[in-house]
Amino acid sequence: MPVVSVVMSVFNGAKYLHEAIESILSQTYTDLEFIIINDGSTDNSEEIIKSFKDERIIYIPNKTNIGLIDSLNNGLKTARGKYIARMDADDISVNNRIELQLKEFNENPAAIVVGSDYYLLSGSRLKHIKNRSNSDYQKAVLFFSPCFCHPTVMMKNIFREKNIFYNKEYVHAEDYKLWTELSLYGDFLSVKEPLLKYRSHVSQISSNNKQAQLEVSKRIRVEFCNKLKFTLSDEQLATLNIIGNNTFITSLEVLTDIENCLLHLKEQNVQYKIFGESAFKIFLHKFWFDSCGNTNLGLLAYGTYSKSNLSKLIKVSLDKKSKLLTKCLIRRFKKA
Repeated sequence: MPVVSVVMSVFNGAKYLHEAIESILSQTYTDLEFIIINDGSTDNSEEIIKSFKDERIIYIPNKTNIGLIDSLNNGLKTARGKYIARMDADDISVNNRIELQLKEFNENPAAIVVGSDYYLLSGSRLKHIKNRSNSDYQKAVLFFSPCFCHPTVMMKNIFREKNIFYNKEYVHAEDYKLWTELSLYGDFLSVKEPLLKYRSHVSQISSNNKQAQLEVSKRIRVEFCNKLKFTLSDEQLATLNIIGNNTFITSLEVLTDIENCLLHLKEQNVQYKIFGESAFKIFLHKFWFDSCGNTNLGLLAYGTYSKSNLSKLIKVSLDKKSKLLTKCLIRRFKKA
């Protein structure tokens, strides 16, 4: 029985497929199976997959295109490993990715998901995207958005045991929904170095179906609040969507709504004690700081930030404050 099952679905992904497969087969950790689902591709994806003569590959060809969610769920049901690593057909895993994520699991038995930093690959340019390795912080992020880049994760294989799979009712945000489900079963951690090159290009599902993704995300936020028993008004839930959708802010009223909503989350957490206080303060400040920088209110936004109790939750360096001030002044001239 392999320790790790890598699950990857492919649909007409020939352009980058060889490099993606090679990056898994050349991992420093070798006790794995690589489940590749060909979801009815009409290009030469099958030819590329079959060109690899590695007994660790388990090839599942779909006769027709059944979609990403059903394909991934078939992969999860096939997987025999104790852990499942996700992989996409257009990304590249660094060669010690599996090794380092397994190390994190071995050192933290309570972990249910381990993500990582990653490189955002745009053309030939690489940008290092960092992720926090603090479970309470990661889970708090779910108020607004997914807390992991989907193809970076490795997960404990509890899917059949707990009957948790990707849900077709949440298409285009199925990973976001999955994290809210798995958050009940263990800690969320992350390796503090980039273990994946995540390719950014116009054909990605998240680019082509952005509006549908935003609508599904609204439902997930409501359900997550209910799951935690946090009580929010309809107006506060709407404010969660403004933050989560990274909406550009053009009025002091909206910025004040965000401040009040974040303070309300703080009060709710004091009441229900869901998240550790220190991590939750960092989380609240981060989204307040980012919101104040995502406006065209200029000095008014900076002043609002400085006067708020949210700005006092953590100690902020003068350099970071200066960067916020500069951003506020530059974006003063940006139109919505």
